[in-house]
Amino acid sequence: MTPGADTTLPHTRFEMEQRTISPEFVTSTIRVLTSHESIRSFEATPIAEEVLEAILVSSRSAPTSSNLQAYSIVVVENVERRARLAHLVGDQRYVAEAPVMLIFCADISRLHYLAQRQGHTYAANNLEMFLTASLDASLALQNALVAAESLGLGAVPIGSVRNEPNLIAEELGLPQGVVAIAGLTIGYPREGARRGSKPRLPSDSVVHREQYSADDIEQHVRDYDAVMIANGLYAGRQVATGAPTIPDAEYGWAEHTARRTSKPETLAGPSAALRDHLKDDVESRGFTIR
Repeated sequence: MTPGADTTLPHTRFEMEQRTISPEFVTSTIRVLTSHESIRSFEATPIAEEVLEAILVSSRSAPTSSNLQAYSIVVVENVERRARLAHLVGDQRYVAEAPVMLIFCADISRLHYLAQRQGHTYAANNLEMFLTASLDASLALQNALVAAESLGLGAVPIGSVRNEPNLIAEELGLPQGVVAIAGLTIGYPREGARRGSKPRLPSDSVVHREQYSADDIEQHVRDYDAVMIANGLYAGRQVATGAPTIPDAEYGWAEHTARRTSKPETLAGPSAALRDHLKDDVESRGFTIR
């Protein structure tokens, strides 16, 4: 194990939710997946090149629609660049702190090149192409996340790269047809950084058999609120919307989420208002959303 790696075996969601499943079906991969936890505090320990290569090859092995491979990954290790990126994504210190940040981009620049190279006219100017490229990038990110966690590293996706798409593009030298979709900050967790996986909504609330059902949504929300309030995950973190402050003992996932979605600037934190112009920014990068 690389020095600095956290060797503590975390609880899986099976154990957290007291779900019974035969040990033979809890493979090492499933254990990594079900013990995911976003890490936001990192050691200065560098990531060995072979470790990074293992993560990147895993990432590139993700599914890709029609084998278009309409995505790219920018690996950022330079200290000064990470510091600038940390500022651009909302002054998130752990972006500068972690030794590596991967930026996953929707990329149609190669597809434009191929069309011209082969004597065709590029005409995939629609929302489907943007979604295809974004999903390709997202699947690659998820593979990288799982690979990193399987190697004892901690990681956290960074959606705030969408705050300033053109400034991010300038920093990374992205050409037209390439836009950053999400980042992934990777490093060895500092001591005490792990707090355990966050509780999720009840399975029956999000897993539907054959057809969608919202019959028990009120009970699901009440149950989940009780768990989140008991864990104190939103204590002292009330979203400011102009609504009255309520006691922490009553402020759960339902109120927090409702406030987050009540206006654009609270959707993803204080800097999310920058994304009011995301459609225009994405189109300025060479994509068509219609």
